Amino acid sequence: MDHHHKTDRVERWLDLPVPAAEVWALIGDFFRLDLWHPGVESSEKVELEGEFYRHVRAKGGATFLEKLETSDGRLQRYSIAESPLPVENYLATLTCFDREEPGETGSRVYWSASFDSDSPKADEIIAGVFESGLRGLRDRFGG
Repeated sequence: MDHHHKTDRVERWLDLPVPAAEVWALIGDFFRLDLWHPGVESSEKVELEGEFYRHVRAKGGATFLEKLETSDGRLQRYSIAESPLPVENYLATLTCFDREEPGETGSRVYWSASFDSDSPKADEIIAGVFESGLRGLRDRFGG
């Protein structure tokens, strides 16, 4: 066992000029990441031993098996079961909420993950996945 792992956290968010309900109508189906993430070629629901996963194929050909851990309102928490990424104990959260500051309208999408990795590139890779997905949402909803 390698004891040099460090736990990292990556978080990105995006403010959009539309209500959270409208954004979540698109991103809320955990199993259809392909509907909105520009880096994803296909995303399919898979059931293994009573648990639900998405099998994601990225445009570059890499495949990911991600497990839906909890889904509650406009929040999903998921882990990575199998992927080419140099990460372990990966747990991510995707959520969207209406902004409530005075004078603010629209919503905020917040995507974060914590994971252990001994690769200096891991943060950059995960951030790239998040940023690409959020750019796709910005292109669609404006902001």
